[in-house]
Amino acid sequence: GKAKVEYYFDPREVIGGMKSSTSATPFKTSSRKSGTSLESSMYSSKHLYFPCSVVKSLREEENYTGDGTGPALVKTSDGTLYKIREVDNLIPLTAPDDYEGLRDILDLANVTEASLLHTLRVRYKREEIYTSAGPILISINPYKQIMTNGGSLYSEEMMMKYRQTGSFGQEVEPHLFQVADRAYSAMMDSVHSVPHLEEEDAALVLEGDIGVLPGEARNQSIIISGESGAGKTEATKYIMQYLARITKVKASNAVRNSGLAGENSVAALEDRVLSSNPLLETFGNAQTLRNDNSSRFGKFIHINFSTETGAIVGARISNYLLEKTRITQQIEGERNYHIFYQLFAGATPEVLKELGLQDGAASFKYLGNRPSPKMKKDVRDFKETLGCLSRIGLSTEEQTKIFAFTAAVLHLGNVSFRESDSGDHSAVIAEESRSSLQKACSL
Repeated sequence: GKAKVEYYFDPREVIGGMKSSTSATPFKTSSRKSGTSLESSMYSSKHLYFPCSVVKSLREEENYTGDGTGPALVKTSDGTLYKIREVDNLIPLTAPDDYEGLRDILDLANVTEASLLHTLRVRYKREEIYTSAGPILISINPYKQIMTNGGSLYSEEMMMKYRQTGSFGQEVEPHLFQVADRAYSAMMDSVHSVPHLEEEDAALVLEGDIGVLPGEARNQSIIISGESGAGKTEATKYIMQYLARITKVKASNAVRNSGLAGENSVAALEDRVLSSNPLLETFGNAQTLRNDNSSRFGKFIHINFSTETGAIVGARISNYLLEKTRITQQIEGERNYHIFYQLFAGATPEVLKELGLQDGAASFKYLGNRPSPKMKKDVRDFKETLGCLSRIGLSTEEQTKIFAFTAAVLHLGNVSFRESDSGDHSAVIAEESRSSLQKACSL
């Protein structure tokens, strides 16, 4: 029989008037738009780059006089009908690659924006949220926990599966652990081995090594980027957990062989490195309209490894561009930084009274004078915050000082000013807010 040809549906080709076999309202436009308006409308289309097939030609109906195939009625894979102005402008699907949802975009016979986005869509529907583009990993946030073979996608078993199996060309599903393992392995291999030129990724190992002699460590970088809510914070945590887990085995073996220290001393360092990330979230993340745990700052995490044992020996985190304006005001539906709400939800009544927070969140301008219900998540997160502070080595007294500083910020927000009576247009502290200033100073 005659082979069926399918195309990627392009919303820009839709002409006025259409028929639909579904109750959903598809994208429509009577004429081509331009600039930002066109792009915005195009990417909001429900059927962007859906597979579609030609139902019939509309050359006579539309009085087409051009040299191309001309207008046609097309049907998308979910049964929606559209009139398009030119079939020749649609990109045909390539069988079987475009239908299978390949692991690596670069393995597609024809790499286009349409084939890339459709491959991501196919894989996402199968709950395969990671797709490779060579050494780059594309991630789509599923907004839920993904289970595989009855276990978590980020379980310890999964970590061990990707240890030393993430090389190019290996038949493993794309994963954050694969990216982390490649970086770690490349770093250690730069010290302990010289790559053979016939190896597939030898060029990647050698490229850019100006001034780095054989046997010297070659630093590795993992860049995690994306829009708000894309999953950057979670990706960072999983990569750090993977590095801590695989190096803990190496470190424990090295310590036992050397007889210098116990295993607990090594594990403590890795635990401190992992504990730093939740603390950054507590003091630098906030609930926004798009994301309940949005990082309101940038961070650069340095993790140092021993070139002899491969174990973690230290870490440093640089943060920048903190959204300081969020401390003083938030739009409706958003919150200040997590730490404020954790304090109200998790601290004991005695601690709240000592900090001057016993009247609740509604008493503070920096929290919008809005009541904040005691949420179980804030209670749970506050306990985690206390645990992290302890693991990084802060004493109870030091933790109390941190919370005192945090409470002082809220009290300073309640300080107001008025014009003085001297007539020189100077400002003085309003009498009704003097107690807030005194409390902030005492803390």
